[in-house]
Amino acid sequence: MRLALRFRALEAGVHTLPLPQEAPGQRVEDLFLSRKPLEVYEARGNLFGRFPLEAGEVLEVRFRLAPTPLRETPPWREALLKEPPEAWPGILAHRGHRVERALGFLLSGRPHAWYLVDGLPLDPNLFQALKEDPAHLLPLGVAPRPEAYLGGHEGRRLLLFRGPWPGEESLPWGELRALGPDPLPPARALALGALGLSALGVGTGPWPYLPYLALLLLRQGPAFRELLLQAPTRALEIPLFHAFALSVTLDPRPELGLGFLGLFFWNRLKPSS
Repeated sequence: MRLALRFRALEAGVHTLPLPQEAPGQRVEDLFLSRKPLEVYEARGNLFGRFPLEAGEVLEVRFRLAPTPLRETPPWREALLKEPPEAWPGILAHRGHRVERALGFLLSGRPHAWYLVDGLPLDPNLFQALKEDPAHLLPLGVAPRPEAYLGGHEGRRLLLFRGPWPGEESLPWGELRALGPDPLPPARALALGALGLSALGVGTGPWPYLPYLALLLLRQGPAFRELLLQAPTRALEIPLFHAFALSVTLDPRPELGLGFLGLFFWNRLKPSS
């Protein structure tokens, strides 16, 4: 996939930025810089570029990324499952492991931070998020496997910087976006437009909504199947919602909407096991 990082300089000067590079779980090719750097160098396992920029000037880095999931089962994995996730980095550091901070992006474009333990990923935040909501990463087509984040990851992220832990570094890049057309946003807009017109009494039929459903099935189908096996009540929210949406374009069925709302609130308010 082709991606682009963007950085806007808030003030004139030389800005040092981490650049994409090869790492476990990611292969980077065809790197293009919109501005020639003064210097490109490696330090502490990172690749940096120094760029002279004017205030307000935008730097863009384009590249091809081939991410792959990492699936390791380190010996410390089982012991951590007995401890609260927020304590994991400290526990491992106390036991003599090398703990580093990792900064980058999920491929949704959202900045993300995790840890590297002796070089292996540790992501307490996503572990906890998937425990609370198994569909948390469904938009990325990621199945709900919280334990995978103790020594591995889903293969839908970009690592840009690794540094000491504890540390205060932050990621200077402001945006990660995919290059090339993505049919999902216009298909979603068409589907929502059809729903709006149908709600106003303009009959559109289901056809404007179906391309959106087809794209969701292509991107999220395997992950949804696993979600259905692991958290069936959470998974059933999705077909109930789309069934109600389709009924709006044909013959509105309020019971489907009420069923979705009931399941939605039940999944979020039920006592955790």
